[in-house]
Amino acid sequence: MVISQILIRYRRDNALSQKQMSDLLGVSQVGYHKWETGTTKIEMEHYCRIATLCEVSLLDLLPRDWQEKIRDELGV
Repeated sequence: MVISQILIRYRRDNALSQKQMSDLLGVSQVGYHKWETGTTKIEMEHYCRIATLCEVSLLDLLPRDWQEKIRDELGV
């Protein structure tokens, strides 16, 4: 699963529209839409806000293969 799909999943899990999510994150709806379509990259500050808003860890916002690589490297 790619990051854009992960964003969509967590937004939908929280029953939020793109507009609601963008408002909560303090970004434009167009900007948020670009994240979900993979058109633009997400800055770390926004990853932190998304994780807090969705009550997940930063690792949860990454693709599974990245999560596994990070956990392996950290010995977690």
